[in-house]
Parts: sequence; structure tokens; C-alpha cells
Amino acid sequence: MTKLILVKHSQPRISPEICSRRWVLSEEGRRRCDWLADESRSHGVARLYASLEPKALETAALVAVRTGLVLEPRLNLHENDRTEFRFQAADELRRRFREYFAQPAQITMGRETANGAFQRFAKAIANILSRGAGQNSAIVTHGTVLSLFVAHHNGIAAYDLWACLGLPSYVVLDAGSFSFDGEVHNYPGC
Repeated sequence: MTKLILVKHSQPRISPEICSRRWVLSEEGRRRCDWLADESRSHGVARLYASLEPKALETAALVAVRTGLVLEPRLNLHENDRTEFRFQAADELRRRFREYFAQPAQITMGRETANGAFQRFAKAIANILSRGAGQNSAIVTHGTVLSLFVAHHNGIAAYDLWACLGLPSYVVLDAGSFSFDGEVHNYPGC
């Protein structure tokens, strides 16, 4: 089985005054990338891709340095467009995400529906897999689009998966069928 490993970026430095798409990794987040590098090796990752958002790109760059993999940044792997969506307290954020996943055709935060984010992300995945056939690939991305993609292909609730993802974390899919065994691999202690 050729693997597609979807990785949620490592722990960012949260800055409420800065839009989340511009966040970088915290010191702890950078340290946690050692675990991701070891996990990538254990899964035989041969190709490494990343969203262009700083927290994902930095996560992937640190994995690349530690594994010797070539990092291939790609368009359209970014998080759902949250333009004008301000920092939220944890309880409010969970409520907003429940609403986002429950109403995929509606714009409930930012400028992109869940359906739109899924379609954009799925096209980017198809493009990547068409070029790396037969090789295990890892894509460092974001929790929302990762959850939308896995849920769509496996008949599970996107919110439930999203709520289980730590910083960092990953899921392993069959690269042909996108089937998911249900196991979320979280950084130890998350």
C-alpha cells in the first residue's frame, strides 16, 4: 500500500493580534518536529509537501532538515480562508467549528465554505499524487482541510476528527482509496 500521510502542523506561537494564517511555530512547536521527522522515517516517506502558510511550511522545513527529504511547497494546501475571522476563546472556537462543519455549503467564518475548502484541497492532493505515484508522501497542512478531506472519503464526522488532532498530529491514508484506519497519531502528551 502506498501511503498518503496528512500532517497537521506543529504548535504555533499564538498571537491574537495577528491573523492565524501568518502564525509561526513556537519554540515548543519547533522541538516537536523531531518527533514528526522520526515518524516520517518510520513510514518510509519519500516525498514531502507543505502548505505555504508559515506554521505548516516551517513544520515541513524542520522535518526536511532532519530527514534529508526535499521539501516541495504547494499552492492550495492552506487552511480554510479565515479572512476577517478574529481570535476566539477555546469554547467559542469549538462552537464556530461545529457550525462550520455542520453547514458545509454556507459561509460561517471567513470567506470560504467547507465545501469550497474541500474541493480546493482535494484538487491539490490529486495534483500531488499524479506526480509521485508509488511513493509514500507526506503533506503538512492544517486541521480543518485535513478533516474535511478524510471525512469526505471515509464517512466520518469532520468535526470529530478535527477535535482529535493535536499539534502536531497525522493520519495515514491509502494513497489510492484514501481509506483511513481511524487512528490519529498525536504528539505524545497532546
